[in-house]
Amino acid sequence: MKKINRIVIVGGGTSGWMAAAALSNKLSVDQFEITLIESSRIGTIGVGEGSTPYLKHFMHSLGFQESDWMSRCDASYKNGIYFDNWNGDKNRYFHPFYFSLDVKPAEVFFNCANARRRGIGPHINGDNFFISGHLAQQHLSPIADKTLPAQAEYGYHFDAAKLAGVLSDLSCSRGVKHISADVIDVNQDDGGDVISLVLDDGGEIQGDHFIDASGFNALLIGKTLQVPFEPFGDELLNDAAVTVSTPRETREKLATYTQSKAMSAGWMWRIPLTSRTGNGYVYSSQYLSKEQAEDELAAELNLDASTVNFRHINMKVGMRSKPWSRNVVAIGLSHGFIEPLEATALMITQWSIEYFIQLLMEVETPNEQCRDKFNTEMTRLMLGVKEYVHGHYVTSKRRDSDYWRKATSEESISLRLSALLAKWKSGEDFDEFLHCNERDMAYFRPSWYALLAGMDYRDESLVMVHQMLDPNLIEQAQGYSKTVAEKYFNE
Repeated sequence: MKKINRIVIVGGGTSGWMAAAALSNKLSVDQFEITLIESSRIGTIGVGEGSTPYLKHFMHSLGFQESDWMSRCDASYKNGIYFDNWNGDKNRYFHPFYFSLDVKPAEVFFNCANARRRGIGPHINGDNFFISGHLAQQHLSPIADKTLPAQAEYGYHFDAAKLAGVLSDLSCSRGVKHISADVIDVNQDDGGDVISLVLDDGGEIQGDHFIDASGFNALLIGKTLQVPFEPFGDELLNDAAVTVSTPRETREKLATYTQSKAMSAGWMWRIPLTSRTGNGYVYSSQYLSKEQAEDELAAELNLDASTVNFRHINMKVGMRSKPWSRNVVAIGLSHGFIEPLEATALMITQWSIEYFIQLLMEVETPNEQCRDKFNTEMTRLMLGVKEYVHGHYVTSKRRDSDYWRKATSEESISLRLSALLAKWKSGEDFDEFLHCNERDMAYFRPSWYALLAGMDYRDESLVMVHQMLDPNLIEQAQGYSKTVAEKYFNE
């Protein structure tokens, strides 16, 4: 590999501009020439998007205060995700954002969950043991009115197209060159490295290294370098989505959580923005037609489907086997996509960008070892996220349609997820399993407990010895989280 001085990003949108912003923030624009080529004919899928807490740290690293960008992106706060009807019995559980003040009450919840799976305790969801759970229940912002002993963790809901605009403004102000054009041809050297891009305006852009942020089109990593795509369709059935925005009900307090509700052939999201509510139905086209998906989503939203302008999205679920190939790094959808159930798309994009920059700063000239490390870590992350998302389906008790009978099948389950679920269901030491596999897990202890306890996943015939906690201690733990929420958060 040769020394990198010129970095060219192909594709704008949220992923491309995240890369441009991070690169111009970390690397000296006097030393590196950064160019982003964006087609004016390809729009961003701005249907209302959610994030994990990693986006908060990303925006802060760029120098943003929340007041700088949230109002420009119709953004609201996100304390976690409510999962409704995933067992088909109107059940509801909460996936919280966990931080240090949750440690002690969370341990009580973990004990209760272990008692339940061992057959000697009642079904208890985790929301009341986490501060973010109480904030979500009361529609409270995670911004404390008083000084907290520890920093709260939270995510956001936002308009993805507007966030891309904010990052574009920042990047260009820091020296990133923005070209509005379509790439019509790619030139490679004799070894296969990309050396230049031919544009439809007659221009040609040369570069030392290229970042493919061209979405599912995967112009460089797929069409040019022919890096294989590994589909996840055997495990994750959903390959389509239909979306529609609805007006925000201003008389009601703005929700501070994402809602995910299981449907006949997938699930629907509701994402509250300050300007509107983003709604979408993620489904499998093998089991539902576009028209059926529209009708089912409209019925849930009390809309007349014949009068609604729906938007349809085809999803390519899977990943590139080697997202860094030759002198091209694929990020965002060109790298891979796992359905949006846990809002992980931007998190994976962020990790890709930041790890690439880290490797770039460690060596003067990227080498084969850098590339191998990147590909190993990104593959580990993608597989870890895929397993957690797949866990939502295979733990469900639903068998009420062909879709759910297939989605809950364990025929194509990964060996690690199968072992994890077996450890939980058998009543054995689940925490030891998590510890031993920590390096390969994208999600950690609180998330797995929230999912498995929330779904009440267990062997109902199992009865094992378990040291039960004093009921007063359980009540105190829930009361502690509620007290902290009420004491520090009022708006």
